[in-house]
Amino acid sequence: MPHPTYFPRWRSPGFAFWRGLRPEIAEGLRWVYRHRVLAPMAVGSHVWFLSNSMLGTVFVSFVLLELRLSPFELGIPLAAAGAAGLIGSSLSARFGMRWGAGRAVIICNGFMSIAWVIIAVVPAGSGEKWLVILFLAAGQALYGLALGLSNANEMGYRQAVTPDHLQGRMNTTIRSANRAMIVVGAPAGGLLAVSIGYQPTLWIGIAGFVAAAVFLAASPFRSARHGDAVQGSLK
Repeated sequence: MPHPTYFPRWRSPGFAFWRGLRPEIAEGLRWVYRHRVLAPMAVGSHVWFLSNSMLGTVFVSFVLLELRLSPFELGIPLAAAGAAGLIGSSLSARFGMRWGAGRAVIICNGFMSIAWVIIAVVPAGSGEKWLVILFLAAGQALYGLALGLSNANEMGYRQAVTPDHLQGRMNTTIRSANRAMIVVGAPAGGLLAVSIGYQPTLWIGIAGFVAAAVFLAASPFRSARHGDAVQGSLK
């Protein structure tokens, strides 16, 4: 006779928890990736996170090692990004209602691509440090502004079209995949920077931003607007 504290595997509390969790994970995956608008939005977000993690990894080393700026001088463009991001966030609701959530995000992805192009073409050999800092600050400011404008519209839309009982599963599904993209993109950016150089790696990350914007522009997400109904949105 088994000891009273012994539980077969299929009766253990951990196994029972996992067995109950799997249907919820599957439901979240089905809701996101079978949704007519959320599915392309999620895929575009995954590509964006992959590219952004590459660019973010390379940027600091590019500025300090390639451009040979000081930590204080690095802080100037980063501060510009933060200040512009605050401005973008304060204007995001008005921007999204004017253009629609889908077009707002797509436009911002385009702006972020331009921002990183400004950084990638910084005149490193000009000998004018102030000009290098100006390019970096302009690129980071445009990036921060676009990020502030985009973030609230993307997250607000996906929460608005998801039923209350699926909010946690939807957010967990998208955020888990996005964080997985960071795990891949950050070391990939570092390896590419060591192998082919900083600026070629920046261009690869920029290509990812452009690809995400083009993909979203060609998908049903381009017509997404705040106020879209929850019902009737599955494929």
